[in-house]
Amino acid sequence: DVDYYMHYFSGFEGRVLELACGTGRLLIPIAERGIEIHGLDSAEDMLVVLERKAAALGLKGIALHQQSMEDFALPVKYDAILLSSGSFQLLTSSASALKSLQCIRAHLEDGGFFLTDIFVPWDDIRAPECASYQVTRDVVRPDGTRSIVLERFEIDIPMQIKRGTYRYEFYNQKQLVGCLVDDLPIRWYWKDEFIRLLQEAGFSQVELLTQSPLYDEGCSFVFRASR
Repeated sequence: DVDYYMHYFSGFEGRVLELACGTGRLLIPIAERGIEIHGLDSAEDMLVVLERKAAALGLKGIALHQQSMEDFALPVKYDAILLSSGSFQLLTSSASALKSLQCIRAHLEDGGFFLTDIFVPWDDIRAPECASYQVTRDVVRPDGTRSIVLERFEIDIPMQIKRGTYRYEFYNQKQLVGCLVDDLPIRWYWKDEFIRLLQEAGFSQVELLTQSPLYDEGCSFVFRASR
């Protein structure tokens, strides 16, 4: 998705806000294209990493905000707001989702748009639960530390929620040196359901970007909603 969003905003002359920007996986490549982009995330430690990475690259003018995407309040409005990688699905209640979309719309300039992608976790839905931990990622970091991510989950089909628990293990020369466990529920939305939600939030025009390489009918969707 990095190439897609970099291309999408190539030559964009307005101001962009990325919600759930994390450590800058998308924000930094877009900023390197000369686009004015700000970031918002609820995790202070991720924003610290982003700020350090931006400084090392000599990128200036990237305003960062530690706030929730559900009810943020910023002093400026934006010509585009970006929320990628299904991060919107971290809002698992209908009330939170609607509140966030209304907040996003309120922070757009007239003529501005909201760009987002979401997905349906079909593989997990077909296997309604995974009670024991399964390895989902096993990588070696640049410092030589081995990082293993394990996942277990259950699926609540009526509520359209996947309740995942993730165990992060860190090894140094085959010795376990650190471990974190975190719960991460996500909600999936059907295509027409999400369109109705955007309309209920007050967006005047909702486009389904079926030509996007991120679009896969029935599995992943890309939306552009105009203020």
